[in-house]
Amino acid sequence: MNELKGFANKSNLVKNSYYMLEYSYINLGGDLVSIIDSMLYRVMNGKRTITKPIFMKEFTKENNQLTSLTSLASSPDHHSEWLNRDIAFLKQGIEGEANVYYELKNSFLPMICLHDIRLEHADYIAQFDFIVITRKEIIVLETKKLTGDITITPDGDFIRLFKNKYGKVYKKEGIYSPVSQNERHVAILKEVLMSKKLIGNMPVKSAVIMANAKTILDKSKAPKHVSNQIYKYDQVKNLIKKELDNPSNNRDTLEKYLYEIGEFLLAHNKPLEMDAASKYAIREVAATETPVVKTSHLSLEANLKEYRLKTARKEGIKAYMVFSNSEMKALIENPPATKDELLEVKGFGQKKVEKYGEGILAVISNDFM
Repeated sequence: MNELKGFANKSNLVKNSYYMLEYSYINLGGDLVSIIDSMLYRVMNGKRTITKPIFMKEFTKENNQLTSLTSLASSPDHHSEWLNRDIAFLKQGIEGEANVYYELKNSFLPMICLHDIRLEHADYIAQFDFIVITRKEIIVLETKKLTGDITITPDGDFIRLFKNKYGKVYKKEGIYSPVSQNERHVAILKEVLMSKKLIGNMPVKSAVIMANAKTILDKSKAPKHVSNQIYKYDQVKNLIKKELDNPSNNRDTLEKYLYEIGEFLLAHNKPLEMDAASKYAIREVAATETPVVKTSHLSLEANLKEYRLKTARKEGIKAYMVFSNSEMKALIENPPATKDELLEVKGFGQKKVEKYGEGILAVISNDFM
């Protein structure tokens, strides 16, 4: 009987408060929530239902883009070098994401996860490998299954080292910074969620996950803000647990708001629809006709622009001196794979290729990984 009276008293408290304080708000962990929600939360003794990883969008190895490319590869009339390379890169990326998914799924941490989300906002497009939503923050995980060993310089540049069977380095190449790439994705996600009033000052953080078990990562000389964002895939659980246990972040966002964020991302996910036949110049016209190829790769364009801006600022020159918009368009329409192919692109002479070739090729290569 006493328990019933106690429950009735709690119910009356909520009911009476509803009419008096319907439009009042308090700050719970940094985000504004209704005081009614807060009271209901206390009435239920703060009980939470998210006690383990919940995938609102599951990982799957069934990839529409890979299926399309694999089907295309069986055609007798295609650019096999580019197509086969992209299939290999895509398979490599999926394997890396599978490693990260396994770590998330078996972490036993209370969080909501979504895999493979693509958002379009204003003039921006961002593709997210994994979005992790916790009561304290949102973490965007960018997975990279790179071959070779990776060294990060004091300037934050990523250098890939290729070694022979004796461990001797026979080749070095710069790659586009996955940290810069993911920071741009984080900025877009934060802008989208804030514009829809789904978050206030809830942190949205970046983490780049190296998903190749054989890769040796040397970040000993990396800037702190870069080093703090790089992890091996078997460190994913520790990364998230550390954030959840962080005593300086006392945020305790209600679960309904975590689900609302996840539901919004699901509803606004826009998978890439790629015209594979057009991209790889499959000839569907008579052999006597000249095939017309039309391509559009907004992600590559954004990455090339970011590389151009960063390079121009570093050298103290105008952006167009690295490459012009028309030259960038040529790179996107027919992406080169080697310096020799880059030399064939209008506007790229020997001097420009020697100076910027590795960086440009790294951006193009990274766009397919």
